[in-house]
Amino acid sequence: MSTPLFMFGFERSGTTLLTMMVGAHPRLSCPLSVTGAWWDFAGQVDKFGGLKTTADRRAMVDAVAEHERLQMWNVPFDTGKIASKTRPERFDDIVDGFHRTAAAAEGKPAWVNMDIATLFRLEEVVRLFPTARFVQIVRDGRDVALSFKGYRFGGLNALEVAGQWSVATVTADRIGSALGPDRYLRIRYEDLIALPEQTLDRLCDFAGERFEPAMLDYAGDVSRKVPDDKRDLWPVLDRPPQMDKVERWKREMKSSERYVIEEAAGDALSRFGYERAGSGFSASGELRGAWCYLTRGARLKRLGRR
Repeated sequence: MSTPLFMFGFERSGTTLLTMMVGAHPRLSCPLSVTGAWWDFAGQVDKFGGLKTTADRRAMVDAVAEHERLQMWNVPFDTGKIASKTRPERFDDIVDGFHRTAAAAEGKPAWVNMDIATLFRLEEVVRLFPTARFVQIVRDGRDVALSFKGYRFGGLNALEVAGQWSVATVTADRIGSALGPDRYLRIRYEDLIALPEQTLDRLCDFAGERFEPAMLDYAGDVSRKVPDDKRDLWPVLDRPPQMDKVERWKREMKSSERYVIEEAAGDALSRFGYERAGSGFSASGELRGAWCYLTRGARLKRLGRR
């Protein structure tokens, strides 16, 4: 198995855009995120007999092939072939086998995994793939919070986004930094939008590949790779990088909401090079923070239903 590359980031941080760009490289296959499916299966290895026998390995491979996230890849999986190439007790071979099949379907020699869930399980993934390289994409937490509004899988308020974003991104960055620059690269969404060629060139160099201009011509693949019933999640994905998605918080975010996020995630914002616009105490910000605390997890809605 060649050195795998795993990409990840917090939701609404440009992970799908990055998937499309990297997947447009003539040598790199990068299917849509399986959203934690790999790591859920990793936790079920014992259920499949520890993958000790041929039958155990075939059973897990069959289960993976039937998973809805893998079905979205639109690849005809030869489960018998994948299982036959999986060594005893080697879950990583199963991941490699499915990705290699997807890459072969595109006529490409190498694969890249995108999975937002890796952000929360990076230590586990590092253990499963001890030679892998990792790329984290980070976006300003204030713009992440704005992007969650109206997002059908969202529902988090500003305080919840700030808390989860800061803990997850910083924790992963610390783990990555411990791995060292040969195995971990952090890029920013804002740089991918404003300087796409330079940012992708850094990523390609990290992955041992050359930047290809085709990576910026990804729009044509959107209809092929993204199911129609999910296109509303990324309405401008088939357009060039949109500069109006950068620093939206300066134009659209209420000062009280910004205060909540900067108070809760200020250190993380500074760590990743984002300016903190506010200074000093804000009564309206404190009130919004209290409201966010009371309504986290949609608790008031649940109480109302009761």
